[in-house]
Amino acid sequence: MNSEIHLKTWNAYQRAWGPVHETEREELLRSSVSDNILYTDPSSQTHGLQELMVRIAQSQQKFTGAYFRNDSFLEHHDQGLFIWTMYDKDGRAFVKGSSFGRFGTDGRLVQATGFFEAPSNKA
Repeated sequence: MNSEIHLKTWNAYQRAWGPVHETEREELLRSSVSDNILYTDPSSQTHGLQELMVRIAQSQQKFTGAYFRNDSFLEHHDQGLFIWTMYDKDGRAFVKGSSFGRFGTDGRLVQATGFFEAPSNKA
């Protein structure tokens, strides 16, 4: 796989974390993560697509309308490091972080790990 395909996969995954309808979120995730995706961040760990969908819904409930944009992307050997900014529904940056992703042979994520300081609920 090349970095263009991995970046496209990552962007679909990242878009699923934003303010999209649940049906679109599931479509984005099915195209970008394996059924057995392992997701971790400082406050949670999920295993599998369904648990990840619940985690994302919780994030959107807590930070309604929040979305991500990539600041940079580094990739090698089916692994990626993504530096990103999270914005509130009004377009104000309120969290900066990084994520590590590992891609399977089909190009979808098999692991995603987020690193960030916990945001306040004021977003």
